[in-house]
Amino acid sequence: MRNDLQLTPWVISQKGSGWVDEFCESIFFIGNGRMGIRGYISSEPAHRPIQKGVYLAGIFGEIKPGITDFVNLPTPVCERIYIDGAEAELASGIERVLNMQEATLTMRYTLRSGDKSLDVEYQRFLPKEHPALIMQRLRLTPSTDMELSISSGILTDSCNSPIPDDQTKVNAETIQLSKLVSMSASENGICCSFDILGANLAVMQEASFRYPGFRYAHRDGTDITYIANAKSGKALIFDKAACILTSRDLDPRIAGIPEGWDYDLLLEEHKQAWAETWIRCDLNLPALDDELLTGLHFSMYNLIGSCNAKDPTVSIGARGLSHGRYKGCYFWDTDMFMLPFFLENDLEAAKNLCGYRVRSLSAAKAHSKKMNTAGARYPWMAALDGSEQCETWDIGCSELHVTADVAYALDAYCKKSGDDSFYLDRAAEVFVETARFWISRYTYCPDTGEVDLLFCKGPDEYCGITNNNLFTNVMVQHNLDLAIQAAADLKEKRHELYSKLGITQEEIDHMAVLRRAIKWPSDPVTGRLRQDETLHLLEPADMEKIKPDAGASYHHVCFDRLQRYKVIKQADVLLAMTRLPNLFTQAQKDAAWEDFEPICLHDSTLSFASHALFALQNGYTEQGMAYLRKALLLDLRDIMGNTGHEGLHLACMGEVWQAAFVLKQCHMKPPTVLQV
Repeated sequence: MRNDLQLTPWVISQKGSGWVDEFCESIFFIGNGRMGIRGYISSEPAHRPIQKGVYLAGIFGEIKPGITDFVNLPTPVCERIYIDGAEAELASGIERVLNMQEATLTMRYTLRSGDKSLDVEYQRFLPKEHPALIMQRLRLTPSTDMELSISSGILTDSCNSPIPDDQTKVNAETIQLSKLVSMSASENGICCSFDILGANLAVMQEASFRYPGFRYAHRDGTDITYIANAKSGKALIFDKAACILTSRDLDPRIAGIPEGWDYDLLLEEHKQAWAETWIRCDLNLPALDDELLTGLHFSMYNLIGSCNAKDPTVSIGARGLSHGRYKGCYFWDTDMFMLPFFLENDLEAAKNLCGYRVRSLSAAKAHSKKMNTAGARYPWMAALDGSEQCETWDIGCSELHVTADVAYALDAYCKKSGDDSFYLDRAAEVFVETARFWISRYTYCPDTGEVDLLFCKGPDEYCGITNNNLFTNVMVQHNLDLAIQAAADLKEKRHELYSKLGITQEEIDHMAVLRRAIKWPSDPVTGRLRQDETLHLLEPADMEKIKPDAGASYHHVCFDRLQRYKVIKQADVLLAMTRLPNLFTQAQKDAAWEDFEPICLHDSTLSFASHALFALQNGYTEQGMAYLRKALLLDLRDIMGNTGHEGLHLACMGEVWQAAFVLKQCHMKPPTVLQV
């Protein structure tokens, strides 16, 4: 737990000591959707090429054949500061301030060399409407006369440390996925070009300087040094504009550094763009206290900052642009947890997030063929080309529900937007092809007409490999409904596509038969819904013993043992009931809360928010608010102890926004407490 952040509704601040604080580097992340930079201190002298860099949506490099990693790119966020020729040392604490209304990061600290000191105020922002730009300003105020030098440019040795899919393993090896291929410089700036390993991608970075009061001194590699005769108490300003362009840019706003650029004008334009964004999407929930309002704004700020809203070829990774965890891959997190925020606040972004899934349909079909099934099967972990990136065979093979989750998400966009063209020309084909996968994936009993979904896992990643997971079966039925309707609509309105897809009435009838045959596991005596066909057989566990703290229980109990305890990692049945609530009676929902909430370990960062959403949807306001607090503060208080070394948890942010949206719709009805 961290309690050193000061939280007001729109501003997060912290006063710490020392250059390095990975928790703060996650919290003080800034992004403009296309690029993201962790909140490291630009003048920190330590060589940390894994932690220093820029993440840019869609830039993946190959670490082994067929497997990619989200590239930690070279960074123009770097400088060294010298006093009378000696590198200055930190002489104070460091104050960090993140203004979420303006999307600016400010840092203040004092440097010293000998008996001379220098007050430093550093500001960083990524212009919202100029998604290729990174803007930085140093305001330097000396305590006495001194020769002040700044060495600034582009740090080219940023590298990756690929993190295994197995969450219990740590990798100390590094790999540099960007190769410097050319460099040019002048007195006012520098330009570098890079190739991305195994990706056929090129990246260009340029830095330009404005330095009144300084003079050019010399260049050393990719750094340029400027010198000033600084006077006591008189502030000097050193501005730096940088841009990153790539060979795969699609957003029409992407451009190089504007000629005659002005830091202050770009900052005012940036503030105005964010002000308009907040007018459009702020929930304005006065019932929340300042701490929770900060958490809500923090969630929305980071969802916006990690969504490349005008590019349909990329999605949002599990950690957004704040970290390379899980190789930067795209999970069901985007489809089920983040998309609803954009459906309500930015339909263009929502359409492009769905567009990524449509564009990767061919990869999903290839994946299904590889897995000896028909149609399209979406991968558990997807990168830029939509191919499966999961290297653990059991999870990658058994987390089937992602395919139905994709269909659910596309349908949600179509219904919210009324975009018939997207539905008929793009989404309908996905509905049909994913239904074909499900037809081929179920096991059929010819004697009884029953079907079983064998070797699967639902959202609860514990409980072992199981059969007939309720969440998955419910989502598959929804997927089949979408396919049956899509086939009818294509036949009527897009008959050429209907014929091209080879849809037949026999196939549609087969979908309907499968839909009716899919079972919901339940107790044969009480009729209460079960999560699957094996959870009730597992051994009860002492919850406090296997989870003695807020961290994940797998730090104390091995995965093999967890799979055999009657515990769940995160919401599963409850999650299904939040997504398709009209399929379930209130009695079923009440029983599910009684059965599953007490045995949930909340080992996933998604879990608090999903429980908050379920509770608020069903009138359990007291419990809902308790879970909402944990979810809103998950990163800000580092509740699970992994924010620093794993980055921000974007899916939790999306889910907690949904819970807050329900809270606003309910207008805070009087608490209804379910006795458990």
